[in-house]
Amino acid sequence: MTTPLATEEEYELVRQYILFGILFQAVMVDWSRLQLVPLKLSYQAMIDGAFQELSRWAERQQQQMRRLLQQRDCTVVRARREGHVYMVHYQQRGYVREARYTIEMLQAECQELIDWWMRNQQRGEKRA
Repeated sequence: MTTPLATEEEYELVRQYILFGILFQAVMVDWSRLQLVPLKLSYQAMIDGAFQELSRWAERQQQQMRRLLQQRDCTVVRARREGHVYMVHYQQRGYVREARYTIEMLQAECQELIDWWMRNQQRGEKRA
């Protein structure tokens, strides 16, 4: 008996689910670190607002990816960093599959997501 292959769409949803989860975690860590840095002027409200919005957006996107995966009978079982690689095991229609992502690529993609989010935030401010 052969195992059915994972579709490109499911693989992409798993990647996005992982990506938004990492982005959320990174934003929360960076936000907490920024609060420890003494500043000459008080930007805290602006910084807090931006980090709150970005973290909420990343979390909502991850939840949406989880729902889309569940609709396809796909669940992430385990995800962890192993050296320079992020290992993900996910269950798809009863079969456990593995996906590997390089840390450098995930970081670059997280930066692209932040850049995209900031551009969209600035567009929204211009309309208001």
